[in-house]
Amino acid sequence: MTKPNFMMIGVAKAGTTSFFRYLDEHPQIFMCEIKATNYFGYEDARDWKWADEGDAPLLQNFPVRTLEAYEAVFDKATNETAIGEVSPQYFRCPTAARRIHEYVPNAKLVLSLRNPADRAFSGFMMRTRRGEPVKGFYDELTLNSSHVKEGFYYKRLKRFLDLFPKEQIKIYIFEEFKKNAAGTVADLYDFLGVDTSFTPDTSVKYNPGAVPKIRLFNKLFYNPRLIDMTKSVFPESMQGMFKQIRELNLTASPKMPPDLRAELLNIYRQDILKLEDLLGRDLSIWRNTN
Repeated sequence: MTKPNFMMIGVAKAGTTSFFRYLDEHPQIFMCEIKATNYFGYEDARDWKWADEGDAPLLQNFPVRTLEAYEAVFDKATNETAIGEVSPQYFRCPTAARRIHEYVPNAKLVLSLRNPADRAFSGFMMRTRRGEPVKGFYDELTLNSSHVKEGFYYKRLKRFLDLFPKEQIKIYIFEEFKKNAAGTVADLYDFLGVDTSFTPDTSVKYNPGAVPKIRLFNKLFYNPRLIDMTKSVFPESMQGMFKQIRELNLTASPKMPPDLRAELLNIYRQDILKLEDLLGRDLSIWRNTN
């Protein structure tokens, strides 16, 4: 039985898909084929009781639900140095840190943190992209909304730091990753103990922000049952064609109104300051309201 020796635990909308692809390119890294098994957060999602931390995660985002199924996703690993997975829900599920520690206490953990105001807006736009019914920016992005609650990182990160030594946790800032993806990935390779001379194709940006031209179409394209049926019935070439059609229905996301961004950053200000103390790291890059 092979267990993972590293995990990327979040956060959602902070480049985790790109990290997953760049990790998967490395010949010394085995990546679980399922991006976001979210296994260690499933029990929380199934019995959510943390309303102060946001709405319950959708169970459809937890495809691996038993230990047997989780262990099976690593069956194909051979002699790779680093064996891992990317599951953004781990950071927001309150007992995931404990469950991970009980299973693989020596695992290295990787985290990408994004300006919480921008992350909240991106999460809201993702719902729009999927064709879900949504209200306007100002109605959806309030202190009581789940999108906003998910941006209070301090408490969530402390759960992991209370259990795992700091040297086992690598934290990246999404805005810095965007500016220097190649350098960030090389540093991550070094953290995982694999060949840092390998160069992935970081020119490809995965899962960029976008909204549908026709919302009804994307509501169908993102329907989990339809996706599962497509995968089971149609060959991979046809699946790629459906994905291309879905992409053609997308256009660039609108910008967040500056006054709303400033309001959100004011909400997050104290949490950012606490996070700076926890990490011993300057996060002034997030406090810019422009």
